[in-house]
Amino acid sequence: MPCATVFRLVGSACLEDVKAHHRGARNGDTVAVHQTRVALTRFRAAIAFFEPMVQDSEWPRLKSELKWLNGYLGATRDLDVAIGNAPRERLFRTARAESQRQLRRALTSDRYRRWFKDMVDWVNHGPWSHMSEHRLVRLRASPASEYHARRLAGWHEKLVKKSRGLQEMGGRKQHRVRLASKRLRYAIEFSEDVLAKKDFAPWRAIVKQLRKAQQILGELHDAEAARALVAGLQQRVGTRPAGHQRKPLELLDKKEKQRLLRRAAVAYRRIAA
Repeated sequence: MPCATVFRLVGSACLEDVKAHHRGARNGDTVAVHQTRVALTRFRAAIAFFEPMVQDSEWPRLKSELKWLNGYLGATRDLDVAIGNAPRERLFRTARAESQRQLRRALTSDRYRRWFKDMVDWVNHGPWSHMSEHRLVRLRASPASEYHARRLAGWHEKLVKKSRGLQEMGGRKQHRVRLASKRLRYAIEFSEDVLAKKDFAPWRAIVKQLRKAQQILGELHDAEAARALVAGLQQRVGTRPAGHQRKPLELLDKKEKQRLLRRAAVAYRRIAA
């Protein structure tokens, strides 16, 4: 299969997932909100994976609109995760109701409908698909199996370098490692039908370790995000009277963080092996 065909198939599948969960996300279903975000994250991973081929004059505008939509989805999803970790936290539930109202407005807007239609059109026959530069013509027609093999190897090498010294990193750098891990995992998953079985086999073990590392770093990120949410929400509703200040939300103690980071570091060493 040529690269252009694979990109269209992967991109269209991601957008179909967004469409399938639209009603649920609009109505506040936590699973639908999460699955919509997953579909859009996979979509962005596909675009990054095929970046040399699909970067065109239309993409910056569509990317900006995607960022707008993800802002609403991300805010709602972060609150869903926080509620799951701290179900008695009333601040989260109040904020979640308001966040859902904003998300519903976004998902029922003309802006969203235009964006979705434009994105479907772009995936199938955007400017990228008929740019005449010889390098791009050749890339669109080149065998996807060769491109995927090269691109996965490059992304894998970058992640191995990025994850070194994980236990000494700050939260932001750890989060960037997590995002890079997620991106590589999605790229591997949508390469399964492109690569020959023997060529894909080594990536199966890597995906297993990526899932482990991603889950661990996700726990750390969620704990930090929950604390930041509490601080931000308390600022919005005003500080409490002296003597009635809420204690900082602690979902993970120092020892637990260190234990999780050790497990994540082991996973990344296996990814590098």
